[in-house]
Amino acid sequence: MSQYRNGRVISTAAAFSLSLGFVPDRFTVLNYTKTSAQSGVGFSEWVNNVVPSANALISTYTAGVPTVSLLTSNGFTPVMLGGDWVAEQAVISGATAANPVVITATAHGFNNGDTVTISGVVGMIQLNQNRYIVANKSTNAFSLYDLFGNPVNGTAFGTYVSGGVANRISTPPLAPVLNASTGQVITPGLPPGDFYDIGYEGITLGTGVVGSSNDSLYWEAFLSTPTGW
Repeated sequence: MSQYRNGRVISTAAAFSLSLGFVPDRFTVLNYTKTSAQSGVGFSEWVNNVVPSANALISTYTAGVPTVSLLTSNGFTPVMLGGDWVAEQAVISGATAANPVVITATAHGFNNGDTVTISGVVGMIQLNQNRYIVANKSTNAFSLYDLFGNPVNGTAFGTYVSGGVANRISTPPLAPVLNASTGQVITPGLPPGDFYDIGYEGITLGTGVVGSSNDSLYWEAFLSTPTGW
């Protein structure tokens, strides 16, 4: 299946990233403000495996005449995050049907505020394929809270039998504030735990292609497949 996304942003003159769900084969930006004024970089383009990473083909207006050239820095850089998170996996050896659910995982290495997914649990299957916030962690255990900071009530869940793994998929740079005795999340971490999620893919627009503050940018992202567009 082919992928296509487009959008409009107002530039702040600072580099920024777009989460597309894929790394594009071709990415273009039309700076409407610069094109209308016929002054500055009006159009920029990046083609995967053709234009080097962080570079861009740009069309620059000088005295109203566009000139195409290669920008050799601060152009477009593909973003592919997620591989490191997959490696941060803990083996589950127990789960309590309590409020909140407490997971036993020897030397799990997770921190309060991390977002994790759980899969492969036998018995307490309600835990599988969901996202949780780690809270009240100790060396070998942690409590589960939902993405809104509420305790996951497992009192009606099935009985844990065996198995399961927990994968850390994100860590907030600002840890949440927790109740010291209950582990309740008082203030969520910032940004939210799934800001940089597993499979986060897209592209970063560097300062060389974002124009000036308040410029109007129209972007398009394309990803081809063997069956065409």
